[in-house]
Amino acid sequence: MEHLSITFPVDLRKEVDRCAKLEHTKRSTLIQKAVKVYLGLKYRAQLEQDLKAGYLEMAGESQNLMDEFKNIDAESWKYAG
Repeated sequence: MEHLSITFPVDLRKEVDRCAKLEHTKRSTLIQKAVKVYLGLKYRAQLEQDLKAGYLEMAGESQNLMDEFKNIDAESWKYAG
């Protein structure tokens, strides 16, 4: 473990203390949990953004393939008749 010195507005510190008391835990434990949740949400948001970008890229590639096959299909119908 490493000790950090952080500064809180008084009202926020009071709220943290109140929540810690309700959860029967220490202030530092509550803050550690809160930071883990925050970082998890940030990680998830970045992952969702990356997945969206990947899906959009793949959709563009899929559309290009469909367009190529459309031309090939049109060409092959000339010889099917």
